[in-house]
Amino acid sequence: MLLSYLRYVVRRKNEFHIHSPFVYKLYTQVIRGGDEEALKSLGIERTEIVMDSVIPAYDGKVMYVVEGIHRDQKKEALWHTICDRPDVTLTIDLYDKGLFFYREGMEKQHFVLKN
Repeated sequence: MLLSYLRYVVRRKNEFHIHSPFVYKLYTQVIRGGDEEALKSLGIERTEIVMDSVIPAYDGKVMYVVEGIHRDQKKEALWHTICDRPDVTLTIDLYDKGLFFYREGMEKQHFVLKN
């Protein structure tokens, strides 16, 4: 756990390192700003929690949330499996949770952001 957290601390970035307009708005308004209504302006209709080893089917208008992605080896393995899937185009590591999206027309990106 400590090694995992140290890796996160070294890799995490803030909003000044985000090059994607979608991710910048998501980070500044929703994640850091707490404005859940801003999800609608991003074209995201709802959020879903992913439990244990269930990886949901494609829905481009959903932000999927995985809680405790660094809690134990099983959760870290699940998170790496999600990040490696070719149909998952955007992943955001916030240490205590991970967000992922299926977004058509978006190049595959992974962000490690300060929570």
